[in-house]
Amino acid sequence: MDQFDRAQALEATERNAILEAKRGEAERQSRFSLSHCEDCGDEIDPRRLKSIKGVKRCITCQEEYENQKKRGLR
Repeated sequence: MDQFDRAQALEATERNAILEAKRGEAERQSRFSLSHCEDCGDEIDPRRLKSIKGVKRCITCQEEYENQKKRGLR
């Protein structure tokens, strides 16, 4: 195997990794539901959905998300 073959193999490996990551991202987005928390999957209280636009998490997960964000973990 010469250097060009190795370069092509490396390129193919990187391309496949990128495509796999994109597929995973698309799958996660397709599972997103406006009525269920994106972190735990539990149903979001309908009153919360009505009062705040763009809600993605239940109250518990949102609080945890904000705490992690403050600590620089997200």
